[in-house]
Amino acid sequence: MPANFAVRRIGIALGLLILATSAWAAPDELALAEAERLALDGAPWLKHHRAAAQAASERVVYEGRLPDPQLVLGAINVPTDSWRFDEEDMTMVMLGLRQKFPPGRTLELRERQASEEQVRESARADMETRNLLRQVRLYWLDLYYQEAALRQIAEARRLQQKQLESTEGRFRAAQEPPQAVFKARAALARLNERIPMIEAQRARVRAQLGHWIGDAAFVPLPSTLPSLPAFATFDTEQHPGIQSARAMEAAARTAVDLASQEYKPGWMLDIGYGMRQKTPDGRDRSNMLSATVAVDLPLFRASRQDRRVAEKLAQADGAQHETEDKRRELEMQYRGLRAEYEALNERATVFQNELLPALKRETQVTATGFARDQTDYRDAQLRLLDAELEYTRLRVDIARTHAELLYLAGEQQP
Repeated sequence: MPANFAVRRIGIALGLLILATSAWAAPDELALAEAERLALDGAPWLKHHRAAAQAASERVVYEGRLPDPQLVLGAINVPTDSWRFDEEDMTMVMLGLRQKFPPGRTLELRERQASEEQVRESARADMETRNLLRQVRLYWLDLYYQEAALRQIAEARRLQQKQLESTEGRFRAAQEPPQAVFKARAALARLNERIPMIEAQRARVRAQLGHWIGDAAFVPLPSTLPSLPAFATFDTEQHPGIQSARAMEAAARTAVDLASQEYKPGWMLDIGYGMRQKTPDGRDRSNMLSATVAVDLPLFRASRQDRRVAEKLAQADGAQHETEDKRRELEMQYRGLRAEYEALNERATVFQNELLPALKRETQVTATGFARDQTDYRDAQLRLLDAELEYTRLRVDIARTHAELLYLAGEQQP
C-alpha cells in the first residue's frame, strides 16, 4: 500500500512538471504582434522615457509652491566678558521663521514650464514607442523575407535536383550529350550558391531583432505575411516628434517670461520672538517681537537681467527654428514614402496579374518539350524563381513602407 501511494505521488508530480513545461514552452511561430508585445514589454530605453515622463509629472506638483520656510534660532547680544544671559537688557534667545517670496509671477511660470516639460517627455515616450514598433516591424519583415526566400529556393532546388537526376539517367542511356549534364549541374549550383548569403543575412537580421525581443527571435516565423494596421491621415502636428518640439518651444518662451521676472524684486520676511531672562535681582523682562523684510534690488540690469533675457530669447528662437526644421523633414519623408508606397503597389499588381502568370505559362509550355530541350525548361524555371523572389521582396517592401508610414502618421483610430 505505501508503495502504491508513493508511485501515485510520483506520477502526479511528473504530470505537474509536464504541464508546467508545456505552459512555458516557446511558441511554434513568432507572429509579428507577439514580437511587438515582447519589445514593448522589455525595452529598457522605452522604460527610461516612461520614467522620465513620470518624473516630469511629479515636478509639476512642486514647482509652483513656495520654498520651505526656515527656522531661525540664536542668541543675541550676549556679553563676552561674562557670558551671562541675565546681565544685559538686550540679551535674548531668538526663535523665528524666515520665508522667501520669489519675484513677480515666478512660481506660476515655473509650474507652467514644468507642465510643458511634462508634455515634452510624454511626447518623447510616445515617439520612442512608435520608433520601437517601427524597428521591430522592419526587422521582423526582413527576417520573414529571408525565411521565405530560403523556402522558395529549397523548392526550386528540389525540382532542379530531380531534373539533374533525370538528365544523368538519360546521359547514361546515351540519350543526352555531356553538355546537358553540365548545364543541369550548373543550374543547381547557381541555386546552391545563393543559400549561404541568404542564411548570413538571416542570422544578421535575427541578431538585430534579438536585441529587442531576446531569444524569441530564433523562433520560426509564419509562412504568411501579416497585415499591418491602417495608417491615419498624415498631420505633422499629431506626430509626437513635433509635439515634443512644440512643447520644448513653449517651455523656451516661458523661460523668457521667467527671466523677465528678475526685473522685479523678490523679498524675504523674517519674524522673530526674543525671550529675555529675569534681571539679576529677580525682576521680569518683557520678551521682544521683531519683523524684518529684505527686498532684492535689481540694479545691474544691463549686465544681468538684460543678458539673461537675451539668452532666453535666443534659445526660444532656436527652438522655433528647430521645430520648423523637424516639421519640414517629416513632410518630406511622408511625401517620399507615400510615393514609394503607391509605386510598389502598382508594381505588385503588374507582378501578380501579368508577369507571374506569363512566366508560369512559359514554364508549363516548356515542360511539355522537356525531353527535347531541357535547357529551355531549366531557364524558364529559374526565371520564374527569380520573379517569385522579387515578388516576395516586393510584398515585404510594401509592408516595410507601410511600417514607416505608421511611424509618421500613426494608426488609424476606429
